[in-house]
Amino acid sequence: MKTFKGFSLAVLTLLALPTQAQDDLVRQAFAGVADIGKQWNGQVNTATQALYTPLHQAVDQAGLVLHEDIAYGPDPLQTFDLWVSEAPFREGGPVLVYFHGGGLTGGDKVSAATNNLIYSNVGKFAARMGGVGINANYRLAPAVKFPAGAEDLREIIRWIKANVAEYGGDPDNIFLMGNSAGATHVASYLYHEPSQLPEGPGIRAAILSSCGCAGGGAAYYGEDAAVREATSPLALAKSYAGQPVPVYLWSAQYDPSNIEASVADLYATLCHKFEDCPLYTQWQGYNHVSHVMSIDTADTTITNGLIRFYHQLIGD
Repeated sequence: MKTFKGFSLAVLTLLALPTQAQDDLVRQAFAGVADIGKQWNGQVNTATQALYTPLHQAVDQAGLVLHEDIAYGPDPLQTFDLWVSEAPFREGGPVLVYFHGGGLTGGDKVSAATNNLIYSNVGKFAARMGGVGINANYRLAPAVKFPAGAEDLREIIRWIKANVAEYGGDPDNIFLMGNSAGATHVASYLYHEPSQLPEGPGIRAAILSSCGCAGGGAAYYGEDAAVREATSPLALAKSYAGQPVPVYLWSAQYDPSNIEASVADLYATLCHKFEDCPLYTQWQGYNHVSHVMSIDTADTTITNGLIRFYHQLIGD
């Protein structure tokens, strides 16, 4: 197997050869998402988990090591799970940090209803590809307010810089990824200089999946509507004067209209601000969470997209 400072193409080929039964599960998941259609609520989230859990149950979970509930701060929610491969690598691998969704007030790094298969799949994907996967919890509103989520990301990055080499990771090759509210926090970190490390973002790139980039409610941003607007990721991006970071924007065919609009607005803002548009994909056949849930399964559409983005960045 070829090993290098990045994701393993040999493992990618292996995952791209599903059995007929896995093919059937993929078709069932797409059909189920299409039946649900363009709507989003807690029931849709539960139904989508039920569609994708069988796909994860069909994946061989062997060969990976989990380091569970590592603390990166004093709050009980400031913990993450870290996934690595049992197979040794000659060089430090890339580090992928994932922030879950939940409307800024809820959610968890894993879903107990799926036997913890979702969203641990993101961390396992990174480990299976030859890197380090970090699946993080963060402090939630209303116990905390803006910019707590971005500050939690800063502390995770600080931990990575100091410790990840012990787990086989490269502290200078960090990727952030968030979905929904998690993407809101990632975007806030990218464009809110006071929340970053003193030397800047300290990361290689970021993936913003179905981002609530226009901001959120009073529970996290406060009662003042003007403050909420001014501290939204979209507003922060417009006024940002710090180091730019490569960004990959996602939306989904069945995303809520307000999410699709906020991603489009951020795309236009970044195109104008940096005179170089970020990579953007609207994933067809997916909803607000199913694109992320498909990662590390026989449905390799999204995983292949992630790996293409990575290799575009490193020029390999």
